[in-house]
Amino acid sequence: MTSSATMLVLGISHASAPLDLLERLAGTDRPAEDLVSDATSVDGIDAAVVVSTCNRLEIYAETRGGPSGPGDLGDLGDLFAQHTGVDRDEIAPHLYSHHADGAVRHLFAVASGLESVVVGEDQILGQVKLGLERSQRLDRTGRVLAKAVQTALRVGKRARNETGLNEAGRSLATAGLGFFEREVGSLHGKTALVIGAGAFAGVVVAALRRSGLDRVHVANRTPDKAQRLADTTGGTGYGLEDVPRLLTEVDVVVGATAATGHLVTAGHVEEALAARDGRELFLLDLSLPHNIAPGAAELPGVTFVDLRRIAEEGQEDEISAASVQAAHELIDAEVEQFRTGLRLAGAKPVLTALRTAATEAAEAELDRLERRLDGLDGAARQEIGRSVRRIVDKALHQPTVLVRELAADPDGARHIAAFTRLFAAAESHGDDGDRTNDPNEKKIEAIA
Repeated sequence: MTSSATMLVLGISHASAPLDLLERLAGTDRPAEDLVSDATSVDGIDAAVVVSTCNRLEIYAETRGGPSGPGDLGDLGDLFAQHTGVDRDEIAPHLYSHHADGAVRHLFAVASGLESVVVGEDQILGQVKLGLERSQRLDRTGRVLAKAVQTALRVGKRARNETGLNEAGRSLATAGLGFFEREVGSLHGKTALVIGAGAFAGVVVAALRRSGLDRVHVANRTPDKAQRLADTTGGTGYGLEDVPRLLTEVDVVVGATAATGHLVTAGHVEEALAARDGRELFLLDLSLPHNIAPGAAELPGVTFVDLRRIAEEGQEDEISAASVQAAHELIDAEVEQFRTGLRLAGAKPVLTALRTAATEAAEAELDRLERRLDGLDGAARQEIGRSVRRIVDKALHQPTVLVRELAADPDGARHIAAFTRLFAAAESHGDDGDRTNDPNEKKIEAIA
Protein backbone atom coordinates (compact mmCIF):
# COMPACT_ATOMS: atom_id res chain seq x y z
CA MET A 1 0.00 0.00 0.00
CA THR A 2 1.06 3.57 -0.53
CA SER A 3 1.21 6.08 2.28
CA SER A 4 -1.61 8.06 0.73
CA ALA A 5 -4.13 5.29 0.02
CA THR A 6 -4.96 2.27 2.14
CA MET A 7 -7.32 -0.66 1.62
CA LEU A 8 -9.35 -2.41 4.27
CA VAL A 9 -12.09 -5.01 4.34
CA LEU A 10 -14.79 -5.57 6.92
CA GLY A 11 -16.95 -8.62 6.49
CA ILE A 12 -18.97 -11.55 7.75
CA SER A 13 -19.21 -14.96 6.12
CA HIS A 14 -19.90 -18.66 6.65
CA ALA A 15 -16.37 -18.91 8.07
CA SER A 16 -17.14 -16.47 10.90
CA ALA A 17 -20.88 -16.75 11.55
CA PRO A 18 -23.56 -19.45 11.85
CA LEU A 19 -25.69 -19.96 8.76
CA ASP A 20 -28.90 -19.02 10.56
CA LEU A 21 -27.43 -15.54 11.18
CA LEU A 22 -26.27 -15.33 7.56
CA GLU A 23 -29.79 -16.25 6.48
CA ARG A 24 -31.19 -13.30 8.40
CA LEU A 25 -28.54 -10.99 6.95
CA ALA A 26 -29.34 -12.20 3.43
CA GLY A 27 -33.03 -11.54 4.01
CA THR A 28 -32.67 -7.76 3.70
CA ASP A 29 -34.67 -6.01 1.00
CA ARG A 30 -32.16 -3.17 0.72
CA PRO A 31 -30.04 -3.29 -2.43
CA ALA A 32 -26.25 -3.52 -2.24
CA GLU A 33 -26.08 -0.11 -3.95
CA ASP A 34 -27.33 1.44 -0.70
CA LEU A 35 -24.51 -0.17 1.26
CA VAL A 36 -21.93 1.14 -1.21
CA SER A 37 -23.32 4.66 -0.93
CA ASP A 38 -23.52 4.50 2.86
CA ALA A 39 -19.96 3.17 3.13
CA THR A 40 -18.51 6.03 1.11
CA SER A 41 -20.34 8.52 3.31
CA VAL A 42 -18.29 7.36 6.31
CA ASP A 43 -15.51 9.79 7.20
CA GLY A 44 -12.21 8.64 5.72
CA ILE A 45 -13.72 6.22 3.19
CA ASP A 46 -13.08 7.41 -0.37
CA ALA A 47 -14.34 4.37 -2.31
CA ALA A 48 -16.08 1.07 -1.63
CA VAL A 49 -16.90 -2.24 -3.29
CA VAL A 50 -19.46 -4.57 -1.72
CA VAL A 51 -19.32 -8.32 -2.30
CA SER A 52 -22.72 -9.75 -1.39
CA THR A 53 -23.60 -13.44 -1.71
CA CYS A 54 -25.86 -15.84 0.14
CA ASN A 55 -23.04 -16.66 2.57
CA ARG A 56 -20.85 -13.55 2.48
CA LEU A 57 -21.22 -9.80 2.99
CA GLU A 58 -18.02 -7.75 2.72
CA ILE A 59 -17.16 -4.08 2.33
CA TYR A 60 -13.82 -3.40 0.63
CA ALA A 61 -12.89 0.24 1.18
CA GLU A 62 -10.18 2.61 0.03
CA THR A 63 -9.19 5.14 2.65
CA ARG A 64 -6.95 8.16 2.67
CA GLY A 65 -5.93 8.96 6.21
CA GLY A 66 -9.02 7.16 7.51
CA PRO A 67 -9.51 3.92 9.48
CA SER A 68 -6.27 2.03 9.91
CA GLY A 69 -7.24 -1.26 11.49
CA PRO A 70 -9.82 -3.42 13.25
CA GLY A 71 -9.97 -1.10 16.27
CA ASP A 72 -10.44 2.08 14.24
CA LEU A 73 -13.25 1.23 11.84
CA GLY A 74 -15.50 3.99 13.10
CA ASP A 75 -19.05 3.85 11.79
CA LEU A 76 -18.31 1.27 9.11
CA GLY A 77 -19.35 -1.65 11.30
CA ASP A 78 -22.68 -0.02 12.06
CA LEU A 79 -23.61 -0.18 8.39
CA PHE A 80 -24.07 -3.95 8.56
CA ALA A 81 -26.77 -3.51 11.18
CA GLN A 82 -28.40 -0.59 9.35
CA HIS A 83 -28.36 -2.42 6.03
CA THR A 84 -29.65 -5.78 7.26
CA GLY A 85 -31.84 -4.83 10.20
CA VAL A 86 -29.98 -7.23 12.50
CA ASP A 87 -28.78 -5.80 15.82
CA ARG A 88 -25.13 -4.69 15.73
CA ASP A 89 -24.33 -6.47 19.01
CA GLU A 90 -25.39 -9.73 17.41
CA ILE A 91 -23.31 -9.13 14.30
CA ALA A 92 -20.18 -7.66 15.91
CA PRO A 93 -18.68 -10.90 17.34
CA HIS A 94 -18.70 -12.43 13.85
CA LEU A 95 -17.17 -9.53 11.93
CA TYR A 96 -13.60 -9.80 10.66
CA SER A 97 -11.34 -7.15 9.20
CA HIS A 98 -8.09 -6.96 7.28
CA HIS A 99 -5.99 -3.92 6.52
CA ALA A 100 -3.49 -2.91 3.81
CA ASP A 101 -1.68 -5.98 2.43
CA GLY A 102 -3.92 -8.23 4.52
CA ALA A 103 -7.00 -6.81 2.81
CA VAL A 104 -5.49 -7.37 -0.63
CA ARG A 105 -4.51 -10.95 0.26
CA HIS A 106 -8.02 -11.67 1.56
CA LEU A 107 -9.59 -10.26 -1.61
CA PHE A 108 -7.33 -12.41 -3.80
CA ALA A 109 -8.17 -15.50 -1.71
CA VAL A 110 -11.91 -14.80 -1.95
CA ALA A 111 -11.73 -14.39 -5.73
CA SER A 112 -9.74 -17.65 -5.96
CA GLY A 113 -12.47 -19.58 -4.15
CA LEU A 114 -10.24 -20.36 -1.17
CA GLU A 115 -12.68 -18.71 1.25
CA SER A 116 -15.82 -20.32 -0.20
CA VAL A 117 -18.07 -22.99 1.31
CA VAL A 118 -16.89 -25.20 -1.54
CA VAL A 119 -13.19 -24.54 -1.95
CA GLY A 120 -12.36 -23.61 -5.53
CA GLU A 121 -15.92 -22.85 -6.69
CA ASP A 122 -15.98 -20.25 -9.41
CA GLN A 123 -19.30 -18.42 -8.96
CA ILE A 124 -17.54 -16.04 -6.58
CA LEU A 125 -15.55 -14.60 -9.49
CA GLY A 126 -18.75 -13.32 -11.07
CA GLN A 127 -19.94 -11.94 -7.74
CA VAL A 128 -16.69 -10.02 -7.18
CA LYS A 129 -16.91 -8.66 -10.73
CA LEU A 130 -20.52 -7.63 -10.08
CA GLY A 131 -19.40 -5.77 -6.95
CA LEU A 132 -16.84 -3.79 -8.96
CA GLU A 133 -19.29 -2.97 -11.74
CA ARG A 134 -21.86 -1.82 -9.18
CA SER A 135 -19.40 0.64 -7.62
CA GLN A 136 -18.26 1.85 -11.03
CA ARG A 137 -21.86 2.66 -11.98
CA LEU A 138 -22.16 4.68 -8.79
CA ASP A 139 -18.74 6.31 -9.36
CA ARG A 140 -17.61 5.07 -5.94
CA THR A 141 -14.47 3.15 -7.01
CA GLY A 142 -11.04 4.63 -6.29
CA ARG A 143 -7.85 4.01 -8.24
CA VAL A 144 -6.27 1.62 -5.73
CA LEU A 145 -9.48 -0.28 -5.01
CA ALA A 146 -10.40 -0.68 -8.68
CA LYS A 147 -6.89 -1.94 -9.45
CA ALA A 148 -7.07 -4.38 -6.54
CA VAL A 149 -10.39 -5.89 -7.64
CA GLN A 150 -9.33 -6.11 -11.29
CA THR A 151 -6.14 -7.85 -10.19
CA ALA A 152 -8.16 -10.18 -7.93
CA LEU A 153 -10.26 -11.31 -10.91
CA ARG A 154 -7.09 -12.15 -12.83
CA VAL A 155 -5.53 -13.88 -9.81
CA GLY A 156 -8.70 -15.91 -9.27
CA LYS A 157 -8.52 -17.25 -12.81
CA ARG A 158 -4.80 -17.99 -12.47
CA ALA A 159 -5.31 -19.87 -9.20
CA ARG A 160 -7.92 -22.14 -10.76
CA ASN A 161 -6.07 -22.77 -14.00
CA GLU A 162 -2.54 -23.15 -12.66
CA THR A 163 -2.89 -24.90 -9.29
CA GLY A 164 -5.50 -27.59 -9.81
CA LEU A 165 -8.36 -25.80 -8.02
CA ASN A 166 -10.38 -25.90 -11.22
CA GLU A 167 -9.88 -29.57 -12.05
CA ALA A 168 -13.15 -30.71 -10.53
CA GLY A 169 -15.20 -27.82 -11.96
CA ARG A 170 -16.68 -27.43 -8.52
CA SER A 171 -19.70 -25.39 -7.50
CA LEU A 172 -22.26 -25.48 -4.72
CA ALA A 173 -24.56 -27.31 -7.11
CA THR A 174 -22.08 -30.07 -7.96
CA ALA A 175 -21.17 -30.42 -4.27
CA GLY A 176 -24.83 -30.76 -3.29
CA LEU A 177 -25.56 -33.28 -6.02
CA GLY A 178 -22.51 -35.21 -4.86
CA PHE A 179 -24.29 -35.91 -1.56
CA PHE A 180 -27.23 -37.45 -3.39
CA GLU A 181 -25.03 -39.55 -5.65
CA ARG A 182 -23.03 -40.91 -2.73
CA GLU A 183 -26.20 -41.90 -0.88
CA VAL A 184 -28.43 -43.23 -3.68
CA GLY A 185 -26.16 -43.65 -6.68
CA SER A 186 -26.37 -42.06 -10.11
CA LEU A 187 -29.03 -39.45 -10.88
CA HIS A 188 -28.99 -40.46 -14.53
CA GLY A 189 -32.46 -40.51 -16.06
CA LYS A 190 -34.15 -38.60 -13.23
CA THR A 191 -35.93 -35.27 -13.59
CA ALA A 192 -35.26 -32.05 -11.68
CA LEU A 193 -36.93 -28.75 -10.86
CA VAL A 194 -34.82 -25.64 -10.30
CA ILE A 195 -36.54 -22.82 -8.45
CA GLY A 196 -35.13 -19.55 -9.78
CA ALA A 197 -33.97 -18.33 -13.18
CA GLY A 198 -31.15 -15.91 -12.38
CA ALA A 199 -27.43 -16.25 -13.01
CA PHE A 200 -26.90 -18.68 -10.14
CA ALA A 201 -29.84 -20.80 -11.27
CA GLY A 202 -28.16 -20.99 -14.66
CA VAL A 203 -25.05 -22.46 -13.01
CA VAL A 204 -27.25 -24.97 -11.18
CA VAL A 205 -29.00 -26.02 -14.39
CA ALA A 206 -25.64 -26.58 -16.09
CA ALA A 207 -24.45 -28.72 -13.16
CA LEU A 208 -27.64 -30.79 -13.28
CA ARG A 209 -27.17 -31.42 -16.98
CA ARG A 210 -23.61 -32.61 -16.39
CA SER A 211 -24.92 -35.05 -13.77
CA GLY A 212 -26.93 -36.89 -16.40
CA LEU A 213 -30.46 -35.95 -15.38
CA ASP A 214 -33.00 -36.66 -18.08
CA ARG A 215 -34.74 -33.30 -17.93
CA VAL A 216 -34.55 -30.08 -15.92
CA HIS A 217 -37.61 -27.89 -15.43
CA VAL A 218 -37.45 -24.32 -14.09
CA ALA A 219 -39.92 -22.38 -11.94
CA ASN A 220 -39.71 -18.64 -11.49
CA ARG A 221 -41.80 -15.65 -10.58
CA THR A 222 -41.69 -14.78 -14.30
CA PRO A 223 -42.63 -17.91 -16.30
CA ASP A 224 -41.19 -16.52 -19.56
CA LYS A 225 -37.78 -16.17 -17.95
CA ALA A 226 -38.10 -19.67 -16.53
CA GLN A 227 -38.88 -21.01 -19.99
CA ARG A 228 -35.83 -19.39 -21.54
CA LEU A 229 -33.57 -21.17 -19.06
CA ALA A 230 -35.50 -24.44 -19.30
CA ASP A 231 -35.13 -24.38 -23.09
CA THR A 232 -31.40 -25.03 -22.63
CA THR A 233 -32.21 -28.45 -21.15
CA GLY A 234 -35.33 -29.48 -23.03
CA GLY A 235 -37.40 -28.73 -19.94
CA THR A 236 -40.45 -26.58 -19.28
CA GLY A 237 -40.76 -23.20 -17.56
CA TYR A 238 -43.36 -22.67 -14.85
CA GLY A 239 -44.57 -20.02 -12.43
CA LEU A 240 -43.92 -20.34 -8.70
CA GLU A 241 -47.54 -21.27 -8.13
CA ASP A 242 -46.88 -24.55 -9.95
CA VAL A 243 -44.16 -25.69 -7.56
CA PRO A 244 -46.38 -27.65 -5.08
CA ARG A 245 -47.88 -29.69 -7.94
CA LEU A 246 -44.51 -30.34 -9.54
CA LEU A 247 -43.22 -31.86 -6.29
CA THR A 248 -45.24 -34.95 -7.12
CA GLU A 249 -43.62 -35.35 -10.56
CA VAL A 250 -39.88 -34.55 -10.31
CA ASP A 251 -37.14 -36.40 -8.44
CA VAL A 252 -34.80 -33.53 -7.49
CA VAL A 253 -35.78 -30.02 -6.38
CA VAL A 254 -33.14 -27.30 -6.12
CA GLY A 255 -33.76 -23.94 -4.45
CA ALA A 256 -31.62 -21.31 -6.19
CA THR A 257 -33.33 -17.97 -5.78
CA ALA A 258 -32.81 -15.04 -3.40
CA ALA A 259 -36.52 -14.83 -2.61
CA THR A 260 -37.45 -14.29 1.03
CA GLY A 261 -39.89 -16.72 2.60
CA HIS A 262 -40.13 -20.46 1.98
CA LEU A 263 -41.27 -21.33 -1.54
CA VAL A 264 -41.46 -25.01 -0.57
CA THR A 265 -43.02 -25.69 2.84
CA ALA A 266 -43.06 -28.87 4.88
CA GLY A 267 -46.80 -29.08 4.10
CA HIS A 268 -46.13 -28.95 0.36
CA VAL A 269 -43.63 -31.79 0.66
CA GLU A 270 -45.86 -33.90 2.89
CA GLU A 271 -48.75 -33.67 0.41
CA ALA A 272 -46.46 -34.50 -2.50
CA LEU A 273 -45.02 -37.57 -0.76
CA ALA A 274 -48.51 -38.99 -0.32
CA ALA A 275 -48.93 -38.98 -4.11
CA ARG A 276 -45.46 -40.28 -5.04
CA ASP A 277 -46.10 -43.99 -4.39
CA GLY A 278 -43.01 -44.33 -2.23
CA ARG A 279 -40.61 -42.58 -4.63
CA GLU A 280 -37.98 -40.64 -2.69
CA LEU A 281 -37.72 -36.88 -3.11
CA PHE A 282 -34.32 -35.17 -3.14
CA LEU A 283 -34.28 -31.58 -1.91
CA LEU A 284 -31.21 -29.37 -2.42
CA ASP A 285 -31.45 -25.85 -0.95
CA LEU A 286 -28.57 -23.62 -2.06
CA SER A 287 -30.18 -20.35 -1.00
CA LEU A 288 -30.00 -18.00 1.93
CA PRO A 289 -32.65 -17.20 2.98
CA HIS A 290 -33.87 -20.78 2.59
CA ASN A 291 -36.16 -21.52 -0.34
CA ILE A 292 -37.12 -24.88 1.18
CA ALA A 293 -38.38 -25.09 4.75
CA PRO A 294 -35.83 -27.04 6.84
CA GLY A 295 -38.74 -28.91 8.43
CA ALA A 296 -39.12 -30.85 5.18
CA ALA A 297 -35.89 -32.68 6.05
CA GLU A 298 -37.66 -34.50 8.89
CA LEU A 299 -40.20 -36.18 6.63
CA PRO A 300 -39.69 -39.86 5.71
CA GLY A 301 -38.80 -40.36 2.07
CA VAL A 302 -36.87 -37.08 1.81
CA THR A 303 -33.13 -36.60 1.39
CA PHE A 304 -32.34 -32.99 2.24
CA VAL A 305 -29.06 -31.12 1.64
CA ASP A 306 -28.48 -27.44 2.33
CA LEU A 307 -25.55 -25.07 2.72
CA ARG A 308 -25.15 -26.02 6.37
CA ARG A 309 -24.65 -29.69 5.53
CA ILE A 310 -22.25 -28.86 2.68
CA ALA A 311 -20.20 -26.60 4.97
CA GLU A 312 -20.17 -28.96 7.95
CA GLU A 313 -19.65 -32.32 6.27
CA GLY A 314 -17.45 -31.17 3.41
CA GLN A 315 -17.07 -33.01 0.15
CA GLU A 316 -15.66 -36.41 -0.60
CA ASP A 317 -13.73 -35.10 -3.58
CA GLU A 318 -11.51 -32.88 -1.43
CA ILE A 319 -9.13 -30.70 -3.38
CA SER A 320 -5.59 -31.77 -2.52
CA ALA A 321 -3.71 -29.85 0.12
CA ALA A 322 -0.96 -29.35 -2.44
CA SER A 323 -3.34 -27.45 -4.77
CA VAL A 324 -4.53 -25.22 -1.95
CA GLN A 325 -0.96 -24.55 -0.83
CA ALA A 326 0.06 -23.74 -4.41
CA ALA A 327 -2.84 -21.30 -4.67
CA HIS A 328 -1.78 -19.54 -1.45
CA GLU A 329 1.80 -19.27 -2.70
CA LEU A 330 0.56 -17.79 -5.99
CA ILE A 331 -1.52 -15.27 -4.04
CA ASP A 332 1.46 -14.29 -1.85
CA ALA A 333 3.52 -13.58 -4.97
CA GLU A 334 0.66 -11.56 -6.51
CA VAL A 335 0.23 -9.51 -3.34
CA GLU A 336 3.93 -8.60 -3.41
CA GLN A 337 3.69 -7.71 -7.10
CA PHE A 338 0.61 -5.57 -6.41
CA ARG A 339 2.40 -3.82 -3.55
CA THR A 340 5.41 -3.12 -5.77
CA GLY A 341 3.15 -1.75 -8.49
CA LEU A 342 1.57 0.69 -6.04
CA ARG A 343 4.98 1.85 -4.85
CA LEU A 344 6.09 2.44 -8.43
CA ALA A 345 2.87 4.35 -9.09
CA GLY A 346 3.63 6.44 -6.00
CA ALA A 347 7.01 7.33 -7.48
CA LYS A 348 5.53 8.73 -10.69
CA PRO A 349 4.42 12.11 -9.27
CA VAL A 350 7.86 12.94 -7.88
CA LEU A 351 9.57 11.80 -11.10
CA THR A 352 7.15 13.90 -13.13
CA ALA A 353 7.80 16.92 -10.91
CA LEU A 354 11.56 16.39 -11.19
CA ARG A 355 11.47 16.22 -15.00
CA THR A 356 9.06 19.16 -15.27
CA ALA A 357 11.29 21.36 -13.09
CA ALA A 358 14.40 20.41 -15.07
CA THR A 359 12.70 20.90 -18.44
CA GLU A 360 11.25 24.27 -17.47
CA ALA A 361 14.66 25.41 -16.19
CA ALA A 362 16.37 24.26 -19.41
CA GLU A 363 13.82 26.02 -21.62
CA ALA A 364 14.16 29.21 -19.55
CA GLU A 365 17.96 29.08 -19.96
CA LEU A 366 17.60 28.58 -23.73
CA ASP A 367 15.28 31.61 -23.90
CA ARG A 368 17.84 33.66 -21.95
CA LEU A 369 20.64 32.61 -24.31
CA GLU A 370 18.59 33.50 -27.37
CA ARG A 371 18.04 37.01 -26.01
CA ARG A 372 21.75 37.48 -25.25
CA LEU A 373 23.15 35.94 -28.42
CA ASP A 374 21.17 37.62 -31.17
CA GLY A 375 23.89 36.89 -33.75
CA LEU A 376 23.42 33.10 -33.66
CA ASP A 377 21.93 31.55 -36.79
CA GLY A 378 19.02 29.10 -36.71
CA ALA A 379 21.16 25.97 -37.04
CA ALA A 380 23.34 26.98 -34.10
CA ARG A 381 20.31 27.72 -31.96
CA GLN A 382 18.84 24.29 -32.72
CA GLU A 383 22.12 22.55 -31.88
CA ILE A 384 22.42 24.38 -28.58
CA GLY A 385 18.81 23.43 -27.77
CA ARG A 386 19.48 19.77 -28.51
CA SER A 387 22.64 19.81 -26.41
CA VAL A 388 20.91 21.37 -23.39
CA ARG A 389 18.03 18.89 -23.59
CA ARG A 390 20.45 15.95 -23.86
CA ILE A 391 22.23 17.23 -20.74
CA VAL A 392 18.88 17.30 -18.91
CA ASP A 393 18.01 13.77 -20.04
CA LYS A 394 21.43 12.42 -18.98
CA ALA A 395 21.31 14.24 -15.66
CA LEU A 396 17.85 12.81 -14.91
CA HIS A 397 18.50 9.24 -16.09
CA GLN A 398 20.33 7.91 -13.04
CA PRO A 399 18.06 9.59 -10.45
CA THR A 400 15.03 8.20 -12.35
CA VAL A 401 16.43 4.67 -12.35
CA LEU A 402 17.37 4.98 -8.67
CA VAL A 403 13.92 6.24 -7.66
CA ARG A 404 12.26 3.32 -9.45
CA GLU A 405 14.60 0.83 -7.81
CA LEU A 406 13.98 2.35 -4.39
CA ALA A 407 10.21 2.34 -4.99
CA ALA A 408 10.30 -1.41 -5.69
CA ASP A 409 12.14 -2.03 -2.43
CA PRO A 410 10.05 -3.40 0.49
CA ASP A 411 10.71 -0.09 2.26
CA GLY A 412 9.91 1.81 -0.93
CA ALA A 413 7.24 4.09 0.54
CA ARG A 414 9.76 5.56 3.01
CA HIS A 415 12.38 5.99 0.28
CA ILE A 416 9.95 7.87 -1.97
CA ALA A 417 8.81 10.06 0.92
CA ALA A 418 12.45 10.91 1.70
CA PHE A 419 13.21 11.68 -1.94
CA THR A 420 10.13 13.91 -2.17
CA ARG A 421 11.18 15.84 0.94
CA LEU A 422 14.72 16.18 -0.43
CA PHE A 423 13.44 17.52 -3.76
CA ALA A 424 11.11 19.96 -2.00
CA ALA A 425 13.93 21.12 0.29
CA ALA A 426 16.25 21.66 -2.67
CA GLU A 427 13.65 23.83 -4.41
CA SER A 428 13.09 25.80 -1.23
CA HIS A 429 16.85 26.33 -0.75
CA GLY A 430 17.16 27.60 -4.32
CA ASP A 431 14.51 30.21 -3.64
CA ASP A 432 16.48 31.64 -0.69
CA GLY A 433 20.21 31.86 -1.46
CA ASP A 434 19.75 32.78 -5.12
CA ARG A 435 22.35 34.09 -7.53
CA THR A 436 19.71 35.05 -10.07
CA ASN A 437 16.15 36.27 -10.14
CA ASP A 438 15.09 33.59 -12.64
CA PRO A 439 13.08 30.92 -10.68
CA ASN A 440 13.80 28.30 -13.33
CA GLU A 441 17.55 28.76 -12.86
CA LYS A 442 16.98 28.14 -9.15
CA LYS A 443 15.18 24.87 -9.98
CA ILE A 444 17.96 23.58 -12.20
CA GLU A 445 20.50 24.55 -9.55
CA ALA A 446 18.51 22.61 -6.98
CA ILE A 447 18.39 19.50 -9.20
CA ALA A 448 22.10 19.75 -10.02
